[in-house]
Amino acid sequence: MHLTRRRWYLVAALIAALAWVAGTAFAASAWDPLRDAEVVPVGQPIQSAGDDDLAVLTDLPQAERDIRCVARSGKKRIPVPAATVDIVVDSDGSRWHLLGVLSDAPDQTRIVCKPKDGQTDTARYGTAVVDLSSRVGTGQAIAWTGFIAGLGLAGATLTARTRRTLAHD
Repeated sequence: MHLTRRRWYLVAALIAALAWVAGTAFAASAWDPLRDAEVVPVGQPIQSAGDDDLAVLTDLPQAERDIRCVARSGKKRIPVPAATVDIVVDSDGSRWHLLGVLSDAPDQTRIVCKPKDGQTDTARYGTAVVDLSSRVGTGQAIAWTGFIAGLGLAGATLTARTRRTLAHD
C-alpha cells in the first residue's frame, strides 16, 4: 500500500464523512422507540424503569405559547428540558407531540405542565417511558471512530509523503 499518493487524502475524507453520516443516521433512529411507545395521561405516578428517559407529550401543540413542564418527586422540582425536534406519536387513537425529555427521572415522579401566560389550557398531557440515550451514544461512537480513523489515515499519508520527500532531497 503506497500511502504517498494524494488519493489517500480523498479516501481519508470519505471514511470520515461516511462514518459521520452513518453515526448521525443511527443516532436519529434513537427516536424510534418513542414513536412506538404507549403514552399514559399525566396525573398518575410514573414508575421509572432504571435508566430510561421520560418523554412528555401533548395532544395539542401550541407553538405560540410557552408550555413549561416540571417533574415533581416529593419536594424535588426538576424542569423538563424542551424538545429540540418535533416527534409525533400515535397512541390509543390520539396523536401526541413531543414537548420535552427528562433523562433519569426519579421513581414516583409526577409531571405538571402549565402555559407560562397563565391562561386556560385545554391541552392534554401524557408521558412515555423510553430508552433514547443508548442509540445516541452508539451513533456518536460510530461517527467519532470513523472521523478519527479518517484523520489517522490522513496523518499517515502526510507522514509517508513527508518522509519520501525528505528521502529524495
